[in-house]
Amino acid sequence: KDDRKTVVFDDGRTYEADIIVLATGYKQYFPFLDDAIKEDHQSEAKTGNSPSLSTFELEEDYLPSEHFITSKRRPGLGFIGFVRPNVGAIPPMSELQVMWWLCRMRGKVDMLESTGPRSYMILGEKYQYGVDYGNYMHRVAEDIGAAPTLSCLATYSSQPFRALFTYGLGQCFIPFFRLQGPFESKICRKIVTEELWDVCLRRGPAENFGLAAVCLLSLWMNLAACILEMFWCLLTMKRPRFFARY
Repeated sequence: KDDRKTVVFDDGRTYEADIIVLATGYKQYFPFLDDAIKEDHQSEAKTGNSPSLSTFELEEDYLPSEHFITSKRRPGLGFIGFVRPNVGAIPPMSELQVMWWLCRMRGKVDMLESTGPRSYMILGEKYQYGVDYGNYMHRVAEDIGAAPTLSCLATYSSQPFRALFTYGLGQCFIPFFRLQGPFESKICRKIVTEELWDVCLRRGPAENFGLAAVCLLSLWMNLAACILEMFWCLLTMKRPRFFARY
């Protein structure tokens, strides 16, 4: 309880407070949308067309099925900034979502059909719209031809080592997704090899070495997993899934 000046806790402790902020979280509701739109989103989630891994009933309004941005029935209605990354920031994800949505409305999105959960979803059913930041960014960018390739990083810049290093040990910054594709920008090439390069250098040799070691370890772990999956698929006569884009 409080008397507008002093907060009194259950154990008898008191605290003088000027402002009390209740950080209780939030639930997403779209009361301004027609019920038919919200029912369509809920129906998509229940019929297996949603990217999400979760199967429990939400106590909030659902997001559309296409990368949680829009739906097939209403591509002109976009939901920007509602996905929740495990790490990273929402603003760059929102910017890439806008890029994808613009291409979607122009009919220039190469999105593969998928009935199961997407690879970018965070494991576990508690986090309904939780995605892996880097994985989500690349899968969305691939749909519009904006995901950087090794040849792109090596040839689109006069300083290919800087571009490759910054991409390999940096984060999924938006300039990487504007090196090629419908939103290609020469300014972004300069940002990658100068501004973002400087950010990586400021980490220092020790941290960059550690990140490089983690990258190599991850590479070997993924190669080992691919080899194991190949043997398993040969035994079970199934198609390997590590070639799947989503």
